[in-house]
Amino acid sequence: MPDLFLDKTPLFEAGWLSVSSATSRDDVLLRIAEAERRAEAALEQLGRTLTQGGIPASGAVDRDRRIDALLALETHGIPASGTAADGAVERVMMEVGFRKRDLMPRFHELAEHCRAIHRRALAVARDARWALMLERATTDPGGPSSPIQGTGTRYVKSDRYDARAARSLPPDDRVRADRFLKRLGEDPVPPELELSPLEGAGLERTALWGMKAGNGNRFILRRGELRGVACFFVEDVGPYPDHEGGRRGALAR
Repeated sequence: MPDLFLDKTPLFEAGWLSVSSATSRDDVLLRIAEAERRAEAALEQLGRTLTQGGIPASGAVDRDRRIDALLALETHGIPASGTAADGAVERVMMEVGFRKRDLMPRFHELAEHCRAIHRRALAVARDARWALMLERATTDPGGPSSPIQGTGTRYVKSDRYDARAARSLPPDDRVRADRFLKRLGEDPVPPELELSPLEGAGLERTALWGMKAGNGNRFILRRGELRGVACFFVEDVGPYPDHEGGRRGALAR
C-alpha cells in the first residue's frame, strides 16, 4: 500500500529533469524551477491522500493495516524515493552542470529542495500514523496482561501491547523500550522519561499519556485502575523521530 501512494503521487520523477548538455541555459533553469514546483505539488497531493483516507480505516483491523502501511511508507517508501531523487539530480548535474558550471549552485539548491520535500513527507506520514495510534489506544484499549509493576508509579502492559510493539519496532528497539518502561516504576519518575499527558488525546475520562521509549520511540499510556491500584496501562509504542524541517508533534515536545 505505501508504494502505491508513491506510484500515484511520486515526490520526484527523473523525467521532470529531461535536459541535456545541448539544452540552453535558460531552458535548464526553467526545468529546474518546474521540477521544484512539481515536487511541492506532489507533497501536497501525498498529504491529501493520507488525510483523506488513502488506505481505508473502517474498524480496528483496517486501522491496524493503515498504521502498518504508514509505518512502511515512512521507513521504506519515502526514503527510497529520496534516494532516487538524489540520484536523478546527480546524474543530470554530472551531464549538464559540469558543462555549464555557472548552473552548479542551482543544481545544489534543487538537490537540497528535494531532500527538504522528503523530510516534510516523512513528518506528514509520521503524524498521520501517530494520530491513528492515539485513536487506537482510545477506542480499542487493552486489559492487563502482566502483574502491576513499579514501586513508585505503577504500570501494567495491556493485552494489546505486545502485538502492537512487534509490528512497530524491531527486536532491539523492543528490548530498549522495555528498559525505559522499567524506569517508569521508579519513585520519583525520572524527568528524562518526559512522562506527560497528551493534550486533546483520548475520550472523556480516558486521558492518554506519552513518554520516551528510547531511540526516538515513544510510548502511549492510559491512566486506569486495577484491583484498586491507580496505574498506567501501556497501550502502544512506535517511532516518533523529529524529522528535520518537519512539524514537531505533541509527543516530540
